[in-house]
Amino acid sequence: MNKKTISEVMFLVEEMAKKKKGSFFIVTKNDISSKYELLYPDLFKDKKMSIFDKSMTPVILALAETDGAIVFDDDGKVVAYGVKIRKTKVLFGHGTRHSAARGISQNKDVISIISSEEDGQIRIFKHGELAAEINPETGKDKKVMEKIGELVSKPDLQVATAGGVSSLLLGLNPLLAGAIFTGSFIITKYGIASLKDFVHTGRIVVRKGLKIEDAQPKPKRRKRIVKKKKK
Repeated sequence: MNKKTISEVMFLVEEMAKKKKGSFFIVTKNDISSKYELLYPDLFKDKKMSIFDKSMTPVILALAETDGAIVFDDDGKVVAYGVKIRKTKVLFGHGTRHSAARGISQNKDVISIISSEEDGQIRIFKHGELAAEINPETGKDKKVMEKIGELVSKPDLQVATAGGVSSLLLGLNPLLAGAIFTGSFIITKYGIASLKDFVHTGRIVVRKGLKIEDAQPKPKRRKRIVKKKKK
């Protein structure tokens, strides 16, 4: 799939996530119109909006705030908006948007990406599973989102982030099948990977010596104020 299109979608989702706004985007190489229904009449039918046309970004972001998903083709053109998915797949602990995103991603060459208004996280679904969960603060460096877009566009994504993250180890949703991008680290079933390494290589490489504790945000130390004694 087109990694540039996916990366551009990632930037839009990041914008929504930072504002704690829910959004739902779908990128597909195939015609999936039979898999959804439209909630609104298509006002932009004669105008092919492209995600690469920056003048259209405010319009796309505004459409993202309405009910339903926005569907892009592999070239980044808006195919439909206000989309209601016909067949969903429940993601326990999450709402209808997550279930719809998971359901539509079961189709071949379809990736769905959402931002959650509940926790502000970005989630990517592929092959009917949650492939990645991203803290939007992780994407401050543009290269991070570009590399994530490149990673999920590959057909061998499940090889790179295979298995499931151990729910016993992390206390997270056992259905998570990929990686958690948080802070300076990436948490996978196989251990902790460095975000810097990922940006440099484009691959999630688990290094020995990195521990779960390293991936947790460190509490800020309060500066100790020493009062000067009066002479």
